[in-house]
Amino acid sequence: MSSPASRQRADRLIGLDLARFLALIGMMATHVWAFDIATGGHTPITEVLSGKAAALFAVLAGIGIVLTSRRDLAAGSPAAARLNLFGRGFALLVLGLTLGVLPGGIYVIIAYYGVTFWLAIPAVTWRPRTLLIVAAVWAVVWPICSQALRVPLSGVDSPEIGSASWFDVSGGGFARGLLLTGVYPALTWIVYVLVGMAVGRLLMDARADGTLRRFALRLAAIGLVVAIAADRLAALLLGPVGGVQGIARAWTGGLEPDPTTITAVEDALAEGMYGTSPTESFWWLIARAPHSGTTLDLVFTIGIAAVVIGLCLALGTVLNRGWSLALLPATGAGAAPLTVYSAHVFMASVGTLIAAIAGTYADTAWLISSSQLWLIHVAGALLLGWIIALIKRRGPLEALVHAAGRALTVAANRSGRTPATMTPTPVPHGTPHVR
Repeated sequence: MSSPASRQRADRLIGLDLARFLALIGMMATHVWAFDIATGGHTPITEVLSGKAAALFAVLAGIGIVLTSRRDLAAGSPAAARLNLFGRGFALLVLGLTLGVLPGGIYVIIAYYGVTFWLAIPAVTWRPRTLLIVAAVWAVVWPICSQALRVPLSGVDSPEIGSASWFDVSGGGFARGLLLTGVYPALTWIVYVLVGMAVGRLLMDARADGTLRRFALRLAAIGLVVAIAADRLAALLLGPVGGVQGIARAWTGGLEPDPTTITAVEDALAEGMYGTSPTESFWWLIARAPHSGTTLDLVFTIGIAAVVIGLCLALGTVLNRGWSLALLPATGAGAAPLTVYSAHVFMASVGTLIAAIAGTYADTAWLISSSQLWLIHVAGALLLGWIIALIKRRGPLEALVHAAGRALTVAANRSGRTPATMTPTPVPHGTPHVR
């Protein structure tokens, strides 16, 4: 008889693992290949990937919530599913705060994810339509609310928190940073998770109906249309409608801006933000700048994520055994994204320390940002993925998060606080972990 781990692996959706791997190496590129050392500017690959890889990661996290909660929901225990998600979020928060202590230039997203998981707890039982409606309304309303709430905080550093760490816990702005003013504010990023949960539910239905490939191609097509529409609308609002001029006037105190100011605004829009849009003008809310958290930024990056996930899922339905084996290191890494991401953060931290200690800047700058450094990180991810695929087990950090979630549900079951104390309805073995 096959082991539970082997059954779980056989039941995995290879397309999701591949999409997670692409999200991982995309985030790695924006972390360790972000700057051109020679010119001091951004690299072209960073300009292409900025904001998109992290958004893809977040949408996939939403799909993962569906996959990890379906067992409890099928057993008629939504309370157990919510406790499981709370425990997983707590484990992510602890891990993120620990990774945040490491030196380096990476803004670690894991602690923010933990809080976002908590925000998603009420949505565990929602239908896809409800999830999409709430996500759409929140994507429109929240950026306006965020802007208004941050106006009185104009004296607070932006972002208020970068990589959340244990050093930030005692600070007065810790909770505010995680929710509102940080690099990955949970109240903004919950939109990605809700959309991912809707996609996850629809995905499970399509898989059960045998229409997975059709669903995947439709998802990619819809995502492409949404992304193009958001991009063109942003260009219209910033250009002919006058958004760039409006922002520039805010910079000049209401005076007619000169060409230099206009260019500076355009550069700021292209370079991106750090989790939130500036507060000096509400014209910023129509921008599509990476990591600005505006409505069009959210819609555009969700569209791109849908394209990648859809195409990866469609590819996964046509791969033969030979190609599946060839892709095993990549899909193995995608099956353990939390472990691979954490290893990447640790490797980057070590590189930063070596660069600070040894040699001149010209000799060691490649350890901070370079194409060869990115390739080293990708190679490390593939090696980890290959090992994890061979042993047919969860990644160690995935196992830790899984255990944290199940510990709460087991404790609640024993105390009789959840309906799971009743005999559960048998459910097929599925993918127990995604994050």
